[in-house]
Amino acid sequence: MLCHVTRPDSVVMEVEVDAKANGEDCLNKVCRKLGIIEVDYFGLQFTGSKGENLWLNLRNRICQQMDNVVPCRLRLRVKFFVEPHLILQEQTRHVFFMQVKEDLHNGHLRMGLEQAEELSALLAQAEFGDYNQNTAQYWYSELCGEEPCPDTINSIVSRHKALEGASQGSVEYQALQLVSLLEHYGVEWHWARDANGQRLAIGVGPEGIAICKEDFSLVNRVSYPVIQIATQSGKTVYLTVTKETNDNVVLMFKLISNRAASGLYRAITETHAFYRCDTVTNAVMMQYSRDFKGHLASLFLNENINLGKKYVFDIRRTSKEVYDHARRALYNAGVMDLMSRSSSGSPSSRSPSRDDMQHHEEAEQQDDGSDCGSCQQSRALQERLQKLQEALLCMLCCEEQIDAAFCPCGHLVCCQTCASQLQLCPVCRSEVEHVQHVYLPTCTSLLNLTMADNQRHHGGISASICRDLTSSHNCTEYDKIYHT
Repeated sequence: MLCHVTRPDSVVMEVEVDAKANGEDCLNKVCRKLGIIEVDYFGLQFTGSKGENLWLNLRNRICQQMDNVVPCRLRLRVKFFVEPHLILQEQTRHVFFMQVKEDLHNGHLRMGLEQAEELSALLAQAEFGDYNQNTAQYWYSELCGEEPCPDTINSIVSRHKALEGASQGSVEYQALQLVSLLEHYGVEWHWARDANGQRLAIGVGPEGIAICKEDFSLVNRVSYPVIQIATQSGKTVYLTVTKETNDNVVLMFKLISNRAASGLYRAITETHAFYRCDTVTNAVMMQYSRDFKGHLASLFLNENINLGKKYVFDIRRTSKEVYDHARRALYNAGVMDLMSRSSSGSPSSRSPSRDDMQHHEEAEQQDDGSDCGSCQQSRALQERLQKLQEALLCMLCCEEQIDAAFCPCGHLVCCQTCASQLQLCPVCRSEVEHVQHVYLPTCTSLLNLTMADNQRHHGGISASICRDLTSSHNCTEYDKIYHT
């Protein structure tokens, strides 16, 4: 099955998957091509028959969710927005930035005049580089809905000139920092009608649900703690909300189709789980429905049969778990693509906020072995272990370890198999009277000595790194260390 996946910068990627592939197979291939490990932030969108934007369920088959159109046309989108300092990879930040640019262009994110000036300069630096009066273009009117006056243009130009020499990655990081402070950052919008038929924009975000008019003016805001239950019936989604008087009120939203209503219901549940929970509960992760054939099979054959099973949600990790998983994956891959604050943060005129510092310190404390010092010690020990292994290899076959000594000269250079075929010592050329089997110290024993020396001089290394080094090279302890 051929899938055309459009990135936020309008570049189309061709992905070939199996005809019965699940959505996650396609998403994993796309992220692999982009070099992205933080896959959980992203999803694949497609357009329904009535023009609604729908998320592809990653745990279900693609062919069951989309019309029989070849190739399948999908869009790579950020499904869960997080603050920029929690993004570990440069590639992930770039895709976040491209989608934020698209949302700004579509008018989904509005801001004040001063913010619009600063962001206009950052976007110009990211797109056009250092200031050039012949090429510079600014998005001020798209950002705040007003045409800039001459003084405003001069202010933007001066800000742009101040960014001279800043790298694209650094500017993108600063732009994401600025946008993340906006009210509707990370909000997914759904169009619906209330009980009176009034058209509303329902924004599902990290803090709760924003109910707005068509012009995005706020009507009501519902935080997650006051939502008792969310249910869906056909095209309608119901929210049972507890008011300050402890009375329950039911909010009704009617959408354009059943699939659009399922999308709103799913967005509320998954967004709440991702941002507000420590882990995804089984009640969410294992919730599924069946088609008619699967329902009959479950009644008469086996209740646990997978025939016709379709998962309702595809979220598997919360924001905390995604960050921890990505950090460990990057560490295990030998890559820590953490952008330093000096190179990727704001200019010197803007210092990191207190929250940034706190998150940074928490991130450093999550994994004792992931700091730079431990990484350098681990690599140094791995190199030393490799040299020890090479030193103990037979110099003739280069496959077996040295376990033979020539007598009477006493040289140890090869294994028993090679030594039995020689009449002269390859080192001193003396005649070999007989070959003595010996047991040299193993790589593990020598590595323990090396680590003990490292602890005395460098303050030690974590036990987990030591176990990883020894187990990864299949070292075996001998009962006898030396024998003649």
